[in-house]
Amino acid sequence: MTNKYIRIGIEALVWICFIVFPLILFPTLQPFIDKGIINPPLLGIVITHSLLIVFYYFNYYYALPRFYFTRRYKTYFPLIAGCLVSLILIMLSNRNFNPLPSPPFKYATLAFTISIALRFLMMLLLSLGFSSYNRLRLAEKEKLKTELSYLKAQINPHFLFNTLNSIYALTVKRSDSAPESVTRLASIMRYVITDASLDKVSLEKEIHYISAYIDLEKLRLTNKVKFKYELKGDFAGVKIAPMIFLPLIENAFKYGVSTHENSEIDIQITREQNIITFLSKNTKLKHDKNNSTGLGLKNVKKRLELIYGGKHEIIIHNAEDFFSVKLSITLND
Repeated sequence: MTNKYIRIGIEALVWICFIVFPLILFPTLQPFIDKGIINPPLLGIVITHSLLIVFYYFNYYYALPRFYFTRRYKTYFPLIAGCLVSLILIMLSNRNFNPLPSPPFKYATLAFTISIALRFLMMLLLSLGFSSYNRLRLAEKEKLKTELSYLKAQINPHFLFNTLNSIYALTVKRSDSAPESVTRLASIMRYVITDASLDKVSLEKEIHYISAYIDLEKLRLTNKVKFKYELKGDFAGVKIAPMIFLPLIENAFKYGVSTHENSEIDIQITREQNIITFLSKNTKLKHDKNNSTGLGLKNVKKRLELIYGGKHEIIIHNAEDFFSVKLSITLND
């Protein structure tokens, strides 16, 4: 709302300057008021520029979207030509409006007509330029929204697939933890389906469900895995894009857990002022060393670029024996 009022204020200031500026070019218009009567040429400029401002908004909000951008040029250009002719006729209906009266200037009427046409053309181009820019910006915004929706839609099946694999491993071993894992999965999926569809969520809530997911994965860990999970800082009072960290944690468990080899997984999430830092490091198992990190990491990188742009940094180390991701996000104030 504040930005709206600022924009209106700036537009009002620009239009005031637009009306007043010609007075600098025509000193003969002064004094502005002679014996309590407004100088006719001054009144002519005020009327001309007021009508031009009206035309600007008419073209911006009505003619351009209804006719020009819908390619109805046979209607648009005659309409604009009619506006120009009407403006010229209105201003020439009173020759006292001309700031260059004849004599002494022989071609005062022609010069006045050309000046009106040039100012009209300026308003036409300004309204067309700003309208085109705003349409392009809205189109990019819609494209961004669509792309983010598509990426979010990919998260749910990817998350569910990985989690079901974990539960399947428990059922194969006939683990007593299998029923508990199903219950936890149901709770997490409620979050994925509801809150994760939002643009931003509470960081506290995001951390809560990350912890719930980690508890679910820990059910299938054996003594072959050395696991560390650490939270540092105050996570209250801030919001973050959902499901940014979780795919990275999924990858750590997917490629760093084995029942045959010793492995380590280290996950840290830290908040320092307005910077959130995520770090995950996992051992690369022998049978997985040639595997990619899959859809999850690519999805995260794309969403980070779309949502946070230059306000994030992600560093990936893909060494022979370990894989690590360090992600720093600068939150908005």
